[in-house]
Amino acid sequence: MAISGVINTNTSTLNTLDALNGTQGGLDTYLQQLSTGKRINSPADNPADYAIAQRFQNQINGLNQAIANGNQGVSLVQTATGAVQNQINLLQQIRSTAVQAANASNTSSDRQALQGVVSQLLAQVQTIATQTQFNGQNLLDGTFAGAAFQVGANSNQIINAAVGNALTSAMGDHIPAVSPYSDSYGCNGAFVSGGFAPGGAFTITPAQTSAYFTFSGGSYDFYIFRGLQNGGEIGSKIKVTLTGNPPDTQELNKMAAAISSAGIKISGTTQLVNGTPVLKLTYPANDKDISFSGPPYVTSGSYDYNSQTNEITVTLPDSAPHLNSLLSAVNQNVVSVTKTGSSTQLTYPASGQRYAFIEDSNITQNPPIINSSSGSITYTQNNGGSAMAPDSTGMFQEVHIENDAFSSRGTLITSNTPASEAIIPPNTYYGSFSSGTGSSGLSIQGPFGSAQVDVNTETESAASITTAVNAVSQQTGVTARAYTSASFLVATGSYTFTLSNGSSGLPRNAVNISASVNNAANGQPNLNALLTAVNQHTAVTGIAASSRVINGKPELILTNANGDNINISAGLANGQLASTALAAGSTGSLQAVSGSTQVLIGYPINSGSHAALIQGAVQFASASAYRINNGDMIGFSSQVSRLQSGSALADIDVSTQEGAQRTIIIVDQALNYLNQQASELGATQTRIQVSVANDQTSATNMQSAQSTVQDANIARATSQLTKYQILQQAGISTLAQENALQQAYLKLLPSG
Repeated sequence: MAISGVINTNTSTLNTLDALNGTQGGLDTYLQQLSTGKRINSPADNPADYAIAQRFQNQINGLNQAIANGNQGVSLVQTATGAVQNQINLLQQIRSTAVQAANASNTSSDRQALQGVVSQLLAQVQTIATQTQFNGQNLLDGTFAGAAFQVGANSNQIINAAVGNALTSAMGDHIPAVSPYSDSYGCNGAFVSGGFAPGGAFTITPAQTSAYFTFSGGSYDFYIFRGLQNGGEIGSKIKVTLTGNPPDTQELNKMAAAISSAGIKISGTTQLVNGTPVLKLTYPANDKDISFSGPPYVTSGSYDYNSQTNEITVTLPDSAPHLNSLLSAVNQNVVSVTKTGSSTQLTYPASGQRYAFIEDSNITQNPPIINSSSGSITYTQNNGGSAMAPDSTGMFQEVHIENDAFSSRGTLITSNTPASEAIIPPNTYYGSFSSGTGSSGLSIQGPFGSAQVDVNTETESAASITTAVNAVSQQTGVTARAYTSASFLVATGSYTFTLSNGSSGLPRNAVNISASVNNAANGQPNLNALLTAVNQHTAVTGIAASSRVINGKPELILTNANGDNINISAGLANGQLASTALAAGSTGSLQAVSGSTQVLIGYPINSGSHAALIQGAVQFASASAYRINNGDMIGFSSQVSRLQSGSALADIDVSTQEGAQRTIIIVDQALNYLNQQASELGATQTRIQVSVANDQTSATNMQSAQSTVQDANIARATSQLTKYQILQQAGISTLAQENALQQAYLKLLPSG
């Protein structure tokens, strides 16, 4: 290698300087890493890892704030939970006070004092609801709804929370409205004060008498008559065509609508019995029967008046239906009967015109209609006693229904059935409820879910329906209670009857009741003998008798606290209620009444009336709103329930025994509501706490991941720093040698 003697450009020195610069850069890097503890201190260090480390930092910052948010949320929820628990404690005291007030040992003054206690406790429940706050926000007045706790680092990582309205006006027992029916002993569900007033939860039948029919497809042309209890009948013409065999419910509704709109107080409804559409005809209690006959014929003829003989000659075609019956029934005043071709002439004195056709003939009792201007005559003649017009092609049959099945089949009615055989007496199985199973039964849509409840017979008790409702309460969130209590005004006289429970077709625990009711000194009936006669058998029947005075008049109150039916009949016949209410010879009368004004309901119960079936009320209960479809089957509107007047916690009143009973249920539902709120708040608190713990775990893991990307390896950085320090020292020493070499070249210059 040649020795370079270049002075102007010291290449070796420049190379050494370059090496020193690189060494200085490495030295600076590791000094920075050791001083900051981070491997990446700027994007220049590692652009990709820098971006990753910053994303980790975003998550770590968000998680740390979410942890703080969650801890605040826990504090808020704990504040609300503590307030709700205090309300629950107060309601427990109110409930105990209501149970105390419900006892018969209390006087009116005692209950007023207990109501004072309840009012104070209730006021504090309201105070808690209005004054419980967190950071200035009300928590229990219903405004803290739809809140969201941000418990995550990213958008919409939230826990939704809501605290229900805990005001006393917003808690209580949600109840459905009652659907009153007319023409009945007890409008279907005669509820007073929600059924808790004495005598205020009942339905009495036979409010209407019922008969059932199955139909085939075909044409129907007939008159339907209702036999009146005081004699005579009222009828209307029905003409309907049905399709299908049997016609479906929609088709059969045509017949129901035609009969219902006829204006003769026969109401038609349809229902399914084991999949078969059935027409139910109901009419006022104590009417005798319903019957069917074909429409009458209208026959036209002519007449001639002979002014000289003062005689009228009526000419009728031989084709007039049942003319032979006419000829054998005319009055003896007829002068002559003459055949002329295909017509028959009847001549009689003009003065005897109104006697042309005698009563009880096939001619109606209305006289013939004579049109003097045209010389024509028209008369109406019955069709000979068939149940339907001859050209009717359909057929229908009376059926009896029990336990959602046809227990027997009665008269088959066609155009050939004599009208005398188409007289249908009242159906044995009276009841105010409508039977239906599956989708045709009750449908409860509650806060938890939906369920179907069967009503097996129209005479089913409120107790059995309540059992079915409670069997699915876990599905619906709706419970029920049954109660039967009916009020009667009692006339003086003698009473002999059979008292039983169960249905009219299957009465149970029958006992005989006999008592006389006379006027007391105040001129009002003394009920003591009747009360004693009933209460002697309470252990057997479950039916208790009590009395109260309204508007100066004593009322008999019959109660079955279990919600079983109460039957009043003259006795039992073949295991069923006798057809009459009180035994023959009884001179007294029971008149159902409702409300504090003693509104009269239906017909009196006496020795001449049908047996009375008293069905109770199904009292639904829920802390939340629900809906009952087909509720009119047992006397309720099919509508969403609500907190009606008297059913809210703010309305409770234990100053009366019935008010105390009602208070117990209202408080129970308010407690259910608050317990549900407490459970939901507890679950929310648990969720937030778990979320906070998860955030803490995530933040730790994020920091660990960030450390892997960003933090310096101190041992390695120290080793590298030492390396670069040595290189720096070596470079500087080398640079000194290089510079010394340049100076050595100066010795080659000649000295001056």
